[in-house]
Amino acid sequence: MAIFKPEGTTSSGGYLGVIEVGIINFENKAGLFDWADVFIEVELSIKNSEYSNRLSVLGELEKDASGKITGGHVLKKLYRFFDAIGCSAGLNIDGKWEDEHGNVIKDIGAYLTERYCTKDEPYIAYLYKKKPKAGKKVYTEVYPRLYPNNATGKTQCETDIAWLKSKGHIKEADASDMLPENDTNLAESALNNL
Repeated sequence: MAIFKPEGTTSSGGYLGVIEVGIINFENKAGLFDWADVFIEVELSIKNSEYSNRLSVLGELEKDASGKITGGHVLKKLYRFFDAIGCSAGLNIDGKWEDEHGNVIKDIGAYLTERYCTKDEPYIAYLYKKKPKAGKKVYTEVYPRLYPNNATGKTQCETDIAWLKSKGHIKEADASDMLPENDTNLAESALNNL
C-alpha cells in the first residue's frame, strides 16, 4: 500500500488584511464584566479557513445621574455594526434591548444568532496583528466593522482602515513585537500551570 501525503496548500497573504467573512454566532458577554454595558462577541467564519475569529463590540455607555443613556462611543460602533448586518434592534433609554417594534429582547446574543448568522461570507472585515502592550503577546484583532462583500465594500473598508491607521486608531504589530522573547515559552507556561 502507498503512503498518503496530502498536498500542501499555498496562501496568497494569509488571513490578515481585508478578508471575506460570515457570521457563525453571537454572544452577549456584558454580564461578565462590571465595566461593560455593551459586550457583543461575534464569531466570524473566514473564507477558505477552518478557523474562526472574533469581533467584539464593547464599551461603556454614557448615562445621566438617574442612569438613563445619554450616548457613548460604543453606541456608534454598535449601530454601525447593526446597520451592516441589517438589524433594527437596539437599546432603549433604560439600557434594555428591544426590537424595532419595542418588544423586549431577553438575550441579545440568542436573538442575533437566530436571525443574522450566515451560511457563506457576505461581508468584508479587516483582520490585523494588534500592537501589544509591553510584555504582552501579539493577537489577531478584527476591527469592529463589517462591509458588504463587493467592490464598493472592499474599497470603503480599505479607505476607512487607511484613515484609522493614519490617525493612530489602529496600531499594528511589527516584526519586533513578534520576536521570541515576546512569546511565552511553552515549557515555562506549563510549569506556571502546576
